[in-house]
Amino acid sequence: SEQMRDAAILNDLGIEYVLDVGANTGQFAESLYDFKYKGTVISFEPVLKCYSSLEKRAKKNKNHIVAERCAVGDVDQQIQINVSDDSVFSSVLKIKDDHTKLRPKSRIVRQETVNLYRLDTIIDDYIPKNSNSVMLKIDTQGFEKQVLSGAENSIERLAGIKIEIPLETIYNDTSFSFFEIVEYMKQKGFVPYNFNTEGVNLKTGRVFTIDGTFIKKSLLEK
Repeated sequence: SEQMRDAAILNDLGIEYVLDVGANTGQFAESLYDFKYKGTVISFEPVLKCYSSLEKRAKKNKNHIVAERCAVGDVDQQIQINVSDDSVFSSVLKIKDDHTKLRPKSRIVRQETVNLYRLDTIIDDYIPKNSNSVMLKIDTQGFEKQVLSGAENSIERLAGIKIEIPLETIYNDTSFSFFEIVEYMKQKGFVPYNFNTEGVNLKTGRVFTIDGTFIKKSLLEK
């Protein structure tokens, strides 16, 4: 399973910290610990109801830390997040009408005001300054480029990046395509390590999104 591979990768490479950006209710972190991940997960989640569930879920493991309720992006300011009926579709961006027709529970039901921070602004609050043993996981529903844009300094500290990659965009103003993400990773010195199918149109068989894990090339050459 993808969850078993994620934990195996982290343990095999000795990655000590995972920044879980877009944690929802904490299912990603919980799956890592179910498969014996030994490090620390710091979860970030902006949606209030999900954040409350995340806090409860994190109590199961002393190494699961819940950050301040916030979104992560390319500026430090307050923003409105669009909350979908099915919370996994919640995003700073607005979901396309075509997708809400396909999946009615992805429709926006309300907005919430939250703080938005650049990763460069807050990383030292959660990760020791001398640690380069960090995986950044980004599941932010079309807002992935903004997360990486706000991590220009932090990128040097990352051993790996797990990112949701759109093959067909379902959010308005999504600014990172499949090819752009692959090129970004190449330029920053990361190599492809693991991929998994995420969202699928069950009528047509077309894949909307995949999850891609990229590991810093220099780490693999040691």
